[in-house]
Amino acid sequence: MLLKAGADPNCKKDGVWTPLCTSIRDNRSDIFHLLLNNGADPNLSSAEFPAFKCVTHNRLQYLQPLVDAGAKLSQPKGILETAVQFNNVDAVKWLIAAGVNPNDRVPVTGATALTTAIKNDNVDLLNLLLASGADPNGRGEDWPIIVAVKHPQMLKRLLPCIAEPRAFKGIMEMAVVANQLESIKMLLAAGVSVEDRNGGVFSPLTTAIRERHKEIVYYLLDEGGADPNSPGEHLPIIKALRRMEGHDTEILGLLLERGADPNKVYRGHNAIIQALENGDDHILKFIVDRCVVDVEAKDELGHTVAEIANTRGSETTWDILNGSS
Repeated sequence: MLLKAGADPNCKKDGVWTPLCTSIRDNRSDIFHLLLNNGADPNLSSAEFPAFKCVTHNRLQYLQPLVDAGAKLSQPKGILETAVQFNNVDAVKWLIAAGVNPNDRVPVTGATALTTAIKNDNVDLLNLLLASGADPNGRGEDWPIIVAVKHPQMLKRLLPCIAEPRAFKGIMEMAVVANQLESIKMLLAAGVSVEDRNGGVFSPLTTAIRERHKEIVYYLLDEGGADPNSPGEHLPIIKALRRMEGHDTEILGLLLERGADPNKVYRGHNAIIQALENGDDHILKFIVDRCVVDVEAKDELGHTVAEIANTRGSETTWDILNGSS
């Protein structure tokens, strides 16, 4: 009666809710078709666009009538990503069959159906999307392989589709940040360098030490071939001294055993200078017992180890340094 009396089928309640989207939400087929037949706009947004509402509320039976009435499935982009987000497999299949581009990006976030499938650890949808033309090298909110380092199962499926994993600089360090040893192993096997730096600065080894991922530190040194003297933002041994909890010398000792040089200076610091700055004679002795100290090594201000010991140390400190031989 309202429609016959001239009511607008596109009039919004509270400036938001459209009759068409509400009929989809409530699964009122009779009202849905009545509205479409009386001029309801299939592209008019409510809280969601009508086609998106069909996906989020699993009302796939209304998609084709909307399309027949002029609904544009790619305006705005992102309906396929929404279907993946809601794990609506039938909607994903329908939309792909209807010609929706599997590489469309959500306008605000940049996410694609593929990157969302990876984030959600949905290997079935990942397989479906790849088989349907989704680009494994196409950027979403980030590159798919970058998103996948947090999800080893997804990385395992994605890696064979990536022509050159080494092109994604910093990916190894990102896997370390994510604390994903299995991803690290796969990346190494794919040819990514164990020294691959994020931003050209942060190395996998120094990041593993910073994040206290001990298992990864061992793996990088013993299996990955990481250089214990290769700096990231700092030398690995400096990072170990700065991130040490109490007198837990496990990582410090490991680095020394694997060839870290306590006398090597980088950015004005070496292990001896750092131990002196920390004022910890216990740790200083731990290092000195395992090396010959270069008392002429200089910090960034040109002060030698001997001069720093004179200003910061105690008699005990000098006894420790003099014990180096």
